Amino acid sequence: MQSLQLLTRIPTVDRDFIASRLEAINNRLVARDLPGLLALFSDDVVFELIGNWSIFPSARRARGKEAWTRALTTIHTQVQNLGSTVNDVVIDGEFVALRRTTRLRNYGTGRVGDVEIADFLRFRDGLIVEITEIVDSLAIARLEDC
Repeated sequence: MQSLQLLTRIPTVDRDFIASRLEAINNRLVARDLPGLLALFSDDVVFELIGNWSIFPSARRARGKEAWTRALTTIHTQVQNLGSTVNDVVIDGEFVALRRTTRLRNYGTGRVGDVEIADFLRFRDGLIVEITEIVDSLAIARLEDC
């Protein structure tokens, strides 16, 4: 059950704004526009990548845009994001749950495949302040398998 305080804040959230932010994230990932992507996150962003990622072996919870930049740079040196299809989005106030299918190409093997990803985001003042991403580890392993 949600608190009355939270329920009174929900109508103030602009769902169209959040949807446009989600589209901007996808577009900037495909364009490899790291500065543009990072502009959508707060300086103190808290992130966690969950999955057995060899491309991000230290998958863990971390804080700050500098650490997020390192994580994204590591991922971008291993795979190319060819675009995502959003399958489901749930927006509840400042919280967003998103399930997407992302097509990736592994630079080392050249393999291309679809990877299921679930993202859980929290917005504050128009910026993402938290992101937890759960990735299909088997799909990533298939891209890396020689």
